[in-house]
Amino acid sequence: MERLKQTKLAELFRRDDVQTVIMLAIVVVSVFAFWYGLRFAFKTEQPLFYVDGTSMLPTLQDGDLVLVQGEQNACKIHAAPKDADQPGDILVFYSAVDKRIVHRAIDKRMEGDIWYFETRGDNNRVSDGEIPEGNVVGKVVGRVPLLGYVFMFFEPLQVKLALILLWVIFLIIVEFFPRLGKKGEESQPETKPL
Repeated sequence: MERLKQTKLAELFRRDDVQTVIMLAIVVVSVFAFWYGLRFAFKTEQPLFYVDGTSMLPTLQDGDLVLVQGEQNACKIHAAPKDADQPGDILVFYSAVDKRIVHRAIDKRMEGDIWYFETRGDNNRVSDGEIPEGNVVGKVVGRVPLLGYVFMFFEPLQVKLALILLWVIFLIIVEFFPRLGKKGEESQPETKPL
């Protein structure tokens, strides 16, 4: 009885559709593990951002992908102009209108229990004003040139939905249409000459 169960299980795993489902599950689990692993390792909800603009030239280029480390202790964020011996940390933060911005901390001050950072892009002449520590996502700890363009391409919701739809259509075609052709060949009667 046990051997019969093992045989049926082995036959089940040899089926193409079962193998496809297993591979898709492995890919989905791997992507989620990678994303949540990054979030845990870098102590922030959003460890990856792309640079959209030229305000941080020449330090960061348009289309760069930046890796962000969350900073739980705002007093550890270094603030100084870009030309200082040790330039200030580059921060990712939310502006007053909930737009994500990547600029350098050039000064900081504490008011009550809250740190405020004055930020400015390396290519800008005017500062962004003061940003409260609660708006800071984290500081930039690494960058990958040009990879941000991939994320920019997927930004509009319509592009995401279209790509998901195309992927589903592709999987349906690959999975089911070759089988229809095989079934058609198998179901045709064989003719023999008399």
